[in-house]
Amino acid sequence: MSKPGMDAKTANDMTTKEQRLAYPSGWLYLCQHESVHLMLDALLQVDPRKEFNKTELAEFAGVSTQSVRRHIGRLVELGIVEETANGRRYHYNLESKTGQLVAELNAEINAIGAGRADEE
Repeated sequence: MSKPGMDAKTANDMTTKEQRLAYPSGWLYLCQHESVHLMLDALLQVDPRKEFNKTELAEFAGVSTQSVRRHIGRLVELGIVEETANGRRYHYNLESKTGQLVAELNAEINAIGAGRADEE
């Protein structure tokens, strides 16, 4: 599996995992850092109208404020989070298509039973 612009020798020298990490899909781009997983999970558990700052999100998600500072821009760029108060506060953006889709996917997984994998 090689990507455009990747020479054949480089592609052959890389493991599949290395190729995926070097050229991530949209989902992997979003979730390649554990902090982002935890931030998304936290965001999906609060009222989307509730505003928060980076410190509050870090505390609720159980990650460092440095992690929030590092990744909040990605969530804003994708439309999952929207800036308010001139970029000092944020809220989950259910008005964006991406924000809606992430929330819908989460709801579908919960409806099926996200915890069932633990039972096996």
